[in-house]
Amino acid sequence: MTSASSPPRQGRGAGAVIVAQLLLRTASAAGALVLGAYFVDLARDGAPVGAVLLGALSGLSFLAELILAPIAGSASDRRGRRVFLIAAPLLAAAGIVITPGASIVATAPSIVLVVVIVGTSRLLDGAGAAIAAPATLGLLADASDDDRMRRGRVTSLYELSSSGGIALGAVAGPLLYGALGLWSFVTLAVVYVIAALIVLLFVRSPTSAPGTVTTPVGARSATVRDRIRVLTQPRLLAFLPAWIAVNAILGTWVTSQITFVLAGDQTDPDQLFPGAFADNEAGLSAVLGIYVLVFSLCIVAWAFFIGKLPTVPTLFVTVFGAVLASVGLLLANRGLPLGVAIPLVLVGMFLEAGFTPAALSHLSDISAEYRDNRGLIMGAYSVVVGAGYLLGNILGGVFAQWRLFDGLAILTILLAAVALISIAVMYLIERRMAARRVPA
Repeated sequence: MTSASSPPRQGRGAGAVIVAQLLLRTASAAGALVLGAYFVDLARDGAPVGAVLLGALSGLSFLAELILAPIAGSASDRRGRRVFLIAAPLLAAAGIVITPGASIVATAPSIVLVVVIVGTSRLLDGAGAAIAAPATLGLLADASDDDRMRRGRVTSLYELSSSGGIALGAVAGPLLYGALGLWSFVTLAVVYVIAALIVLLFVRSPTSAPGTVTTPVGARSATVRDRIRVLTQPRLLAFLPAWIAVNAILGTWVTSQITFVLAGDQTDPDQLFPGAFADNEAGLSAVLGIYVLVFSLCIVAWAFFIGKLPTVPTLFVTVFGAVLASVGLLLANRGLPLGVAIPLVLVGMFLEAGFTPAALSHLSDISAEYRDNRGLIMGAYSVVVGAGYLLGNILGGVFAQWRLFDGLAILTILLAAVALISIAVMYLIERRMAARRVPA
């Protein structure tokens, strides 16, 4: 199953796709928070919406990503990355621009109208993400074959563009909605279109090196059975449960749910954070922006030594960081002085920031053995993100309905426990595979 053909010459545009990724993440993160603020207004106007419905509708985008990512990744192996990198933001733009359609029809729209319009918009957004991620990661992996230093740089830059985009989106989302209202959706659609234009102008498809033989379309490596074998290889399967759990943690916090909890009207006398930013978009933007920005700086710090550490122990320690950060947030929400809670949260944030760079590096190394199916393997990244965020959105809605901010922190600890168990199992499997590779 390993490609025997020589890798193609690197196409131009690694920097352009990273910039496009930054814009995509910014618009997506801002859109999620704008959607949360939009639901707050809908609820105040009398529409029958709540945290569970918001979580379910937000999760539709990740469901679409979960289903479409392997298909899009495999197609990018055969038809080239560039066309998918252009189409992805255009689909997302169409999704975001139709989101406020229910409010155009009625001041307090029916639940059916909200579900149909917002649900359709989230499906389009998820389709765009499903197309973008495998093609982007495939292009970056193509551009860094046989150069681990370059692979480390582009992988770190990719993750930095993702987390940096989330930080910018966290700042921009509430501010945009506070300033522009429903027009904020149109503004975000323009950002998506700009991302498509950057790819169109600056990304060129790779070409085959002289004298090399490329794998023909329709060859055995492209059959459905072989693609399933690629996706079910033990090294990949062993890692997926932990990665899904970690992305579920992200789906709990970096989506619409946090806006609904912090800026909504529901409060609890035993908790400080729920409703603390009601009618205070600027304050909410500042807090979320600082949180994600610090997380991004922690990723930069990890980039300097992530390749020097053993993968599985690194993953275990980084997941434990999520537990520390959640305990700190839980205690702060219960009144623990910030001087005590913030250091605990910062230590946890630093540790957990190393998870995704280590995971992406591990995935790139696996894909190097399957170059003809690299986009398919990178599609596993979107499957994991989609499954995790879908799970995080739905469970986040349930736990937020149950205990508001405390519920989100408790859910994070439970998901981290699942990830830690999975990584322990992964360690045993990796040791067994390594023992089989040692000659007798």
